[in-house]
Amino acid sequence: MADFYDALPVDYIEPGETATVMVDGFPVAVANVDGEFYAFQNLCPHQGSRLGGRSLDEGCFIVCPTHASRYDVRSGACVRPSSSDGFNQDLMVFPTRVQDDVVQIQI
Repeated sequence: MADFYDALPVDYIEPGETATVMVDGFPVAVANVDGEFYAFQNLCPHQGSRLGGRSLDEGCFIVCPTHASRYDVRSGACVRPSSSDGFNQDLMVFPTRVQDDVVQIQI
């Protein structure tokens, strides 16, 4: 079974925002969706553009800055393929939990 790792304090990310953290040596993006935390791969599976550190669109979507792929951070689902070539692959997501006001991510 994979371990949970401390990632960041719950007050580090405002609702509608994301941040990037290193978890067990792996870059992970964390999103705050109305007080619920979701973790997903920091790099777009299309061409590796960074996703973390951006504001969410419409509350729960992250948009790749390179080719506008759109992902639901709650599930990782690609809800709009790449504008350049139609690339359509979901993001890898990771379980999260909050303990003692710290977001923990399971890797």
